[in-house]
Amino acid sequence: MAQLGWARCTDRIADTLRRGAWYPIVETAGDDAVVVAVQNRRVRLSMHDVRVRQDEPRRWSIVVRTGVLRPTLGGQGRDLVTTYAVCPRCSERQDFSGRPHQLECERCGATSEVDWTELC
Repeated sequence: MAQLGWARCTDRIADTLRRGAWYPIVETAGDDAVVVAVQNRRVRLSMHDVRVRQDEPRRWSIVVRTGVLRPTLGGQGRDLVTTYAVCPRCSERQDFSGRPHQLECERCGATSEVDWTELC
């Protein structure tokens, strides 16, 4: 599967796939779409909604999400920032503190470097 590359969703469709996770491309559909494998399912995505890379991901992705804490949840309409890492091997989300050079996945046990060059 890795021969076709890997795809990661953009913010436009981040509710469809896990933000920060890379998925193997199993099929291309012309110049405008790819099909990725997501937990034994095939998901077709527009090329406008994904980033593509050829090599298998080996480093943790860092996801920074900003939202607004609504007054009904005890907030005053303030910005709420959530940061987490995504394992390159199993796509598990994981909290961390500081600015670690590497992380060990609590789910699959893989230890990998953290990619601080591109925040999702």
